[in-house]
Amino acid sequence: MPLPAGFCRAALWLLLAAVSPAVHADAVWQFVDGDGVVHIGNTAALQAPAGRELIWLGLPPNPKVGATNKQDTALHKLPGYAAAKPHLEAAALAQAVDPALVIAVAAAESAFNVQAVSRKGALGLMQVMPATAERYGVPARATAQASGSSSLMEPKLNAEVGSRYLADLLRMFGGDKELALAAYNAGEGAVIKYGRRIPPYPETQQYVERVMRFYSTLVR
Repeated sequence: MPLPAGFCRAALWLLLAAVSPAVHADAVWQFVDGDGVVHIGNTAALQAPAGRELIWLGLPPNPKVGATNKQDTALHKLPGYAAAKPHLEAAALAQAVDPALVIAVAAAESAFNVQAVSRKGALGLMQVMPATAERYGVPARATAQASGSSSLMEPKLNAEVGSRYLADLLRMFGGDKELALAAYNAGEGAVIKYGRRIPPYPETQQYVERVMRFYSTLVR
Protein backbone atom coordinates (compact mmCIF):
# COMPACT_ATOMS: atom_id res chain seq x y z
CA MET A 1 0.00 0.00 0.00
CA PRO A 2 1.44 3.44 -0.82
CA LEU A 3 2.08 5.32 2.42
CA PRO A 4 2.35 9.09 2.91
CA ALA A 5 5.81 10.61 3.00
CA GLY A 6 7.54 10.05 6.33
CA PHE A 7 5.16 7.30 7.46
CA CYS A 8 7.29 4.54 8.89
CA ARG A 9 5.86 1.06 8.31
CA ALA A 10 8.28 -0.45 10.82
CA ALA A 11 7.16 1.99 13.50
CA LEU A 12 3.53 1.15 12.77
CA TRP A 13 4.12 -2.53 13.35
CA LEU A 14 6.11 -1.74 16.49
CA LEU A 15 3.08 0.13 17.80
CA LEU A 16 0.68 -2.64 16.86
CA ALA A 17 2.86 -5.14 18.67
CA ALA A 18 2.51 -3.11 21.87
CA VAL A 19 -1.28 -3.21 21.96
CA SER A 20 -4.02 -5.80 21.70
CA PRO A 21 -4.32 -7.40 18.25
CA ALA A 22 -8.09 -7.09 18.33
CA VAL A 23 -9.74 -4.16 16.56
CA HIS A 24 -11.15 -1.83 19.22
CA ALA A 25 -13.90 0.73 18.86
CA ASP A 26 -11.26 3.41 19.37
CA ALA A 27 -8.87 2.20 16.69
CA VAL A 28 -7.94 4.63 13.93
CA TRP A 29 -8.09 3.67 10.26
CA GLN A 30 -6.62 5.31 7.21
CA PHE A 31 -6.14 4.85 3.50
CA VAL A 32 -4.52 6.89 0.73
CA ASP A 33 -6.71 7.68 -2.26
CA GLY A 34 -5.66 7.87 -5.89
CA ASP A 35 -4.73 11.54 -5.52
CA GLY A 36 -2.39 10.80 -2.64
CA VAL A 37 -4.75 12.30 -0.02
CA VAL A 38 -4.71 10.52 3.34
CA HIS A 39 -8.19 9.73 4.69
CA ILE A 40 -8.39 8.92 8.39
CA GLY A 41 -11.16 8.18 10.87
CA ASN A 42 -11.87 6.67 14.27
CA THR A 43 -15.41 5.36 13.82
CA ALA A 44 -16.67 2.50 11.69
CA ALA A 45 -14.65 2.57 8.50
CA LEU A 46 -16.15 2.83 5.06
CA GLN A 47 -15.05 0.45 2.35
CA ALA A 48 -11.76 1.65 0.91
CA PRO A 49 -11.84 2.43 -2.83
CA ALA A 50 -10.96 -0.36 -5.23
CA GLY A 51 -7.23 -0.94 -5.29
CA ARG A 52 -6.71 0.84 -1.98
CA GLU A 53 -5.97 -1.00 1.26
CA LEU A 54 -7.55 0.10 4.53
CA ILE A 55 -5.02 0.02 7.34
CA TRP A 56 -5.87 0.10 11.05
CA LEU A 57 -3.65 2.04 13.42
CA GLY A 58 -3.87 0.39 16.83
CA LEU A 59 -4.09 2.72 19.81
CA PRO A 60 -3.95 1.88 23.52
CA PRO A 61 -6.90 -0.16 24.80
CA ASN A 62 -8.56 0.52 28.13
CA PRO A 63 -5.91 0.50 30.88
CA LYS A 64 -6.05 -2.48 33.23
CA VAL A 65 -4.85 -2.78 36.77
CA GLY A 66 -1.37 -4.26 36.85
CA ALA A 67 -0.73 -3.60 33.16
CA THR A 68 2.82 -2.83 32.10
CA ASN A 69 3.85 0.59 30.89
CA LYS A 70 4.05 -0.66 27.29
CA GLN A 71 0.54 0.61 26.64
CA ASP A 72 1.34 3.94 28.30
CA THR A 73 4.21 4.56 25.91
CA ALA A 74 2.37 3.46 22.77
CA LEU A 75 1.37 7.05 21.89
CA HIS A 76 5.01 8.05 21.89
CA LYS A 77 5.74 5.36 19.33
CA LEU A 78 3.25 6.64 16.79
CA PRO A 79 4.92 7.94 13.62
CA GLY A 80 4.84 11.72 13.67
CA TYR A 81 4.66 12.07 17.46
CA ALA A 82 8.15 13.52 17.91
CA ALA A 83 7.70 16.06 15.12
CA ALA A 84 4.21 17.09 16.23
CA LYS A 85 4.88 17.36 19.97
CA PRO A 86 6.72 20.73 19.92
CA HIS A 87 3.94 22.37 17.86
CA LEU A 88 1.24 20.96 20.12
CA GLU A 89 3.00 21.96 23.32
CA ALA A 90 3.77 25.49 22.13
CA ALA A 91 0.20 26.02 20.92
CA ALA A 92 -1.24 24.68 24.17
CA LEU A 93 0.95 26.88 26.37
CA ALA A 94 0.07 29.95 24.28
CA GLN A 95 -3.60 29.30 25.11
CA ALA A 96 -2.97 28.31 28.75
CA VAL A 97 -4.23 24.78 28.06
CA ASP A 98 -2.62 21.65 29.51
CA PRO A 99 -0.26 20.42 26.75
CA ALA A 100 -1.10 16.82 27.65
CA LEU A 101 -4.75 17.45 26.78
CA VAL A 102 -3.88 18.97 23.41
CA ILE A 103 -1.55 16.06 22.64
CA ALA A 104 -4.28 13.60 23.61
CA VAL A 105 -6.72 15.34 21.25
CA ALA A 106 -4.23 15.14 18.39
CA ALA A 107 -3.65 11.45 19.12
CA ALA A 108 -7.37 10.71 18.94
CA GLU A 109 -8.01 12.96 15.97
CA SER A 110 -5.19 12.06 13.61
CA ALA A 111 -2.72 9.72 15.35
CA PHE A 112 -0.24 12.60 14.73
CA ASN A 113 -0.66 12.30 10.96
CA VAL A 114 -0.33 15.87 9.67
CA GLN A 115 -1.73 14.83 6.27
CA ALA A 116 -4.97 13.42 7.67
CA VAL A 117 -8.23 14.38 5.95
CA SER A 118 -11.53 13.12 7.36
CA ARG A 119 -14.69 12.18 5.45
CA LYS A 120 -16.27 15.39 6.78
CA GLY A 121 -13.39 17.58 5.59
CA ALA A 122 -11.52 18.03 8.88
CA LEU A 123 -7.86 18.67 8.24
CA GLY A 124 -4.46 17.93 9.66
CA LEU A 125 -2.98 17.21 13.04
CA MET A 126 -5.97 18.29 15.17
CA GLN A 127 -8.58 17.69 12.44
CA VAL A 128 -9.68 21.32 12.25
CA MET A 129 -12.72 22.08 10.13
CA PRO A 130 -12.18 24.94 7.65
CA ALA A 131 -15.25 26.72 9.05
CA THR A 132 -13.74 26.59 12.54
CA ALA A 133 -10.47 28.04 11.28
CA GLU A 134 -12.34 30.86 9.59
CA ARG A 135 -13.80 31.83 12.97
CA TYR A 136 -10.29 32.81 13.94
CA GLY A 137 -9.46 34.60 10.73
CA VAL A 138 -7.54 31.72 9.18
CA PRO A 139 -8.49 31.13 5.53
CA ALA A 140 -9.26 27.58 4.52
CA ARG A 141 -6.68 27.82 1.76
CA ALA A 142 -3.41 29.69 1.56
CA THR A 143 -3.34 31.39 -1.83
CA ALA A 144 0.34 32.12 -1.41
CA GLN A 145 1.19 28.44 -1.53
CA ALA A 146 2.12 27.38 -5.01
CA SER A 147 0.85 23.87 -4.36
CA GLY A 148 -2.58 25.17 -3.48
CA SER A 149 -2.71 22.90 -0.43
CA SER A 150 -4.67 24.00 2.60
CA SER A 151 -2.78 26.12 5.09
CA LEU A 152 -4.52 24.19 7.82
CA MET A 153 -2.40 21.18 6.88
CA GLU A 154 0.64 22.97 8.27
CA PRO A 155 1.18 21.40 11.71
CA LYS A 156 2.14 24.64 13.48
CA LEU A 157 -0.93 26.56 12.30
CA ASN A 158 -3.19 23.54 12.73
CA ALA A 159 -2.04 23.10 16.33
CA GLU A 160 -2.57 26.81 17.00
CA VAL A 161 -6.12 26.86 15.65
CA GLY A 162 -7.09 23.57 17.29
CA SER A 163 -5.67 24.65 20.65
CA ARG A 164 -7.40 28.01 20.47
CA TYR A 165 -10.72 26.35 19.75
CA LEU A 166 -10.21 23.87 22.59
CA ALA A 167 -9.32 26.72 24.95
CA ASP A 168 -12.52 28.57 24.02
CA LEU A 169 -14.55 25.42 24.63
CA LEU A 170 -12.94 24.91 28.04
CA ARG A 171 -13.88 28.46 28.98
CA MET A 172 -17.38 28.00 27.61
CA PHE A 173 -17.96 24.90 29.73
CA GLY A 174 -16.31 26.09 32.92
CA GLY A 175 -13.10 24.11 32.52
CA ASP A 176 -14.92 20.77 32.22
CA LYS A 177 -12.59 18.75 30.03
CA GLU A 178 -15.15 16.13 29.05
CA LEU A 179 -17.73 18.70 27.93
CA ALA A 180 -15.07 20.63 26.01
CA LEU A 181 -13.99 17.44 24.25
CA ALA A 182 -17.59 16.54 23.45
CA ALA A 183 -18.01 19.98 21.92
CA TYR A 184 -14.76 19.61 19.96
CA ASN A 185 -16.18 16.45 18.43
CA ALA A 186 -19.89 17.24 18.06
CA GLY A 187 -19.98 21.03 18.25
CA GLU A 188 -20.78 23.27 21.20
CA GLY A 189 -24.40 23.53 20.06
CA ALA A 190 -24.93 19.81 20.61
CA VAL A 191 -23.56 19.98 24.16
CA ILE A 192 -25.80 22.95 24.98
CA LYS A 193 -28.80 21.25 23.36
CA TYR A 194 -28.47 18.30 25.73
CA GLY A 195 -28.33 20.40 28.88
CA ARG A 196 -24.57 20.94 28.91
CA ARG A 197 -23.97 17.22 29.00
CA ILE A 198 -22.14 14.88 26.66
CA PRO A 199 -24.56 14.28 23.75
CA PRO A 200 -25.97 10.75 23.45
CA TYR A 201 -24.01 10.10 20.27
CA PRO A 202 -21.94 6.87 20.40
CA GLU A 203 -19.16 8.46 18.36
CA THR A 204 -18.91 11.45 20.71
CA GLN A 205 -19.11 9.35 23.87
CA GLN A 206 -16.37 7.04 22.59
CA TYR A 207 -14.31 10.04 21.53
CA VAL A 208 -14.43 11.65 24.98
CA GLU A 209 -13.53 8.36 26.64
CA ARG A 210 -10.65 7.81 24.22
CA VAL A 211 -9.13 11.28 24.64
CA MET A 212 -9.42 11.15 28.43
CA ARG A 213 -7.74 7.75 28.43
CA PHE A 214 -4.87 9.09 26.36
CA TYR A 215 -4.69 12.13 28.62
CA SER A 216 -4.47 9.98 31.72
CA THR A 217 -1.49 8.06 30.31
CA LEU A 218 0.32 11.31 29.57
CA VAL A 219 -0.12 12.88 33.02
CA ARG A 220 0.81 9.82 35.11
